Amino acid sequence: MLSALPFFIQVGLFLVVPMLITYYMIPKIVWVAREKELVVKPDHRTSHHIITPSFGGVAFFICFVICYSFLKSFFPTAPSTFVIPAVTLLFVVGLKDDLMASSARAKFIGQLIAVSMVMMSPDFYQLNLHGFIGIYAIPPYISIPLIFFFMVGFINAFNLIDGVDGLAAFLGIVMLGALAFLFNQAGNYFYVLTCMMLIGMLLAYIRFNFSKSLSKKIFMGDTGSLVIGFLLAFLSLKALTLECRGMNLPCYNLPPFLILILAVPIFDTLRVMVVRYFQGKNILLADRNHIHHILIDLGYTHLKTSLVLSCASAVLIFIGYQLSFYLNWPAMMIFLLGISLIMAVLFHNLKRKVKPMKLKRKKLDILMRMFF
Repeated sequence: MLSALPFFIQVGLFLVVPMLITYYMIPKIVWVAREKELVVKPDHRTSHHIITPSFGGVAFFICFVICYSFLKSFFPTAPSTFVIPAVTLLFVVGLKDDLMASSARAKFIGQLIAVSMVMMSPDFYQLNLHGFIGIYAIPPYISIPLIFFFMVGFINAFNLIDGVDGLAAFLGIVMLGALAFLFNQAGNYFYVLTCMMLIGMLLAYIRFNFSKSLSKKIFMGDTGSLVIGFLLAFLSLKALTLECRGMNLPCYNLPPFLILILAVPIFDTLRVMVVRYFQGKNILLADRNHIHHILIDLGYTHLKTSLVLSCASAVLIFIGYQLSFYLNWPAMMIFLLGISLIMAVLFHNLKRKVKPMKLKRKKLDILMRMFF
């Protein structure tokens, strides 16, 4: 039945239906969370000042299982059989952390097991770099450790970027849109519809994440960021297992282009770890040194911060795609490193402006209290 419909209608259905399901479920989840007092309280690191439920990922999980199962029934030959069990495990890990903080070790073990589940699909770990750095097919004994390292790393990077309203959702939409474009060019419509499904969920979530009504506002939480981060990493690696010739992209530039798609969370995490290292701190220690924290401390609103970083990601992806037709892979890597260096210097200088601005605001607050 689904295959009989024109593809643009299929895309519309898998965008709108998940959006409606998520839109319907989130108010119910918010109500239950507030009734049971399952809320996030602001602390010294958060950029929020109100008590808010943190279970947006519950709606993501339920919607994804329903829609993905429905989609899979119309693509019986599509691989990725173990995606739902892996997502379920990450959902449980995230839910435990949202209800009662879990240790980093417990979350790490859960992520390793989830990635292991996906690895049970033999087509998944047959990665092909298509000539990037002179490498084509990667043997499993090398690709499997690399996949574990990349997926666990990106899951945590995406989790860390979810620090202000809308940022993880807007970035997720940009990244999923770029991946859907690649899958569509490769003729793999199953994954195009998977991307559209996730975009629909995130669009509905944004409506409530930015809600001014306390009875509707919700955060993504670890239940959402772990699941969405896992699916983004999974879809990115899946692109490397496909035939590249139909993608209208020089095959050797596919890996660096995928890095560009995921660049913002990866760059932010690496930058923060480097800064902590040179400051003599534990690189895993939480602080307010992420790029979204810097913009918030400079006076940007949550919406403006999310839009600036998401638009920067979209522009970077567009420029990278256009350059990929003119540059070989060494030049693309130089471009990537150059952009990373420029951004690192930019945010280093912005961070230096934060302390003086905070001091001025503190003095102004003291004066206001003295006279008013």
